[in-house]
This record gives sequence, C-alpha cells and structure tokens, in this order.
Amino acid sequence: MHSDEFRYRTKDNLNLYARVWTPEGDVRGVVALVHGLGEYGGRYVEIGKSFVDRGYAFVAGDLRGHGVSEGRRAFVSRLDDFMDDLDRYCAEIRTRFPGKPLFLYGFSMGSSLSAAYLIRRHPRLAGAILCSGGFLMPEVSERAIAKARVLNFITPTMVISNGMGPVRGKVCHDVGVLNAYDADSLVYKKLTIGLAVAIAEANRDVLARAAEIHVSVLVMHGEDDIIALPEGSRRLAAGITGDVTLKLWPGLYHFIHHEPDGAKERVLAFAADWLDKHLTAT
Repeated sequence: MHSDEFRYRTKDNLNLYARVWTPEGDVRGVVALVHGLGEYGGRYVEIGKSFVDRGYAFVAGDLRGHGVSEGRRAFVSRLDDFMDDLDRYCAEIRTRFPGKPLFLYGFSMGSSLSAAYLIRRHPRLAGAILCSGGFLMPEVSERAIAKARVLNFITPTMVISNGMGPVRGKVCHDVGVLNAYDADSLVYKKLTIGLAVAIAEANRDVLARAAEIHVSVLVMHGEDDIIALPEGSRRLAAGITGDVTLKLWPGLYHFIHHEPDGAKERVLAFAADWLDKHLTAT
C-alpha cells in the first residue's frame, strides 16, 4: 500500500489536509472519506487498507476544524461551508484519479454531511456509503439541539460537550478502540453550537428530501446503536426512490467498522462487495 498526502484551499481560504492510500497495482475506483464528529482521517488507516486491498484508492481528508486542517475547532458558521468544501475535496481527488469512479464513504456526522451534499449539490459520483448516520437522534439529543438553535443567534462559537461521555461504553464493544479514541490528541472531544446546528440542519434536510438523491447508496447501521438511531437510516433508505441498499447489523454499536470478533471485517467486506457491483456507474 502506497501513502501520500495533499492540501487544498477552501472557498474562504482555509488550508485543508488529506491522506491518500493506493494499491500496488491499478486503481479500480476511489473511496473518499467524510469522517465523524471530532475525529480525522488518520483514524481510518485500517479501514482504508481494507479497501486498498480490494484495488481502491482511499482518500481520508480532515474536515475544516478537525485533525490537522485549519479552522476553528469543531465549528462551522453555515452548513453550505461544508458543501463548498466537499465540492473542492471531490474536485481535488478527480485531478489525482482522472476517470476513476468516485464514491463517498460517510460515517456518523460524515454520513449526514454526505447525504446533504448529494441533495444540495447533486455531485457526479458513482455512489455513496452512509454509515451510522445521525438522521434521527435520541430524545435527549433533540432537546439539546432545540436549545442550540436559540443559542446560535447569540454565541455560535460557544463550546459544548459532544455528549459521548455518559454513553462511552455503548459506542463500541472494543475497549481498546475507546481507549485509543480517548488518548488521541487530534480527536476533539467537544463541539460548538454552530456545528451542532449545522448537523441538525443536514439531518432535517436529508429525511425531508431523500427522494432528491440520485446516485446509488448503501446505508449501513448497527441495530444496537444508541448514539444515532437506526430508525433514521431506515427512514432515509425508505425515502430514496432510486438504487438503495439498507444493511442493518444486529448487535453492533455506533462504530460499526471498529467492532470486534470479526464484525468490522464483515462490515467492510460487505461495503467493498457493494462497491464492486457499482464500479460501472459514472
């Protein structure tokens, strides 16, 4: 597996960073990560390798305000800033892999942003994989979002808890993964009011406008996820009128591609098999 990196400028002149992993031989297609809240592309080395082993290039960018990319930590002033960033992210990837089918791989917040991107910008993609999307949140999270909408008019940059602490043991069955997450200095453990409101806007749009998604989509979710409710993925899949595959994983928590006892291998193999079937899309 070869590794590389690149940087690119956003519309508002932030410098964003991306890692690239490619196979030894020909590149069959490209999988572009859109990561979850507070994390960054460097957490996806093993996941990327699983796709590289199947002949895909894997690009793991750090969103604005995350990882080593520039921007106020875990903040965005409007959802369309992320949409503009994804436009440039995809454009940069296409210059490096001209003519290769391009897929998005969104996780958690990244699923919300990816799905909103499909609706708002209608990008030319071969497809998208949406994992553990927070399209429907637990009631306690919904109440917090209602308060955040009010605060967003007053103090959008206010830093708040990401709510993960009390439910830490329900995020992943692998304690080693949780410990690594906690110890990683590049993982930002909080978020801002502005980002919380932008994510909520994305989720609202996605469920209301799912029929406007016109690329092939694989939606995956752990059935025991209490961070982002699997019912949200069910509703999204039901609302898409085109090519959609819904895969619910019994017994899995939020981090479906980190789960132990062979689960993560099954999840990633299913995703790679789906990619293989959609390589001819443009």
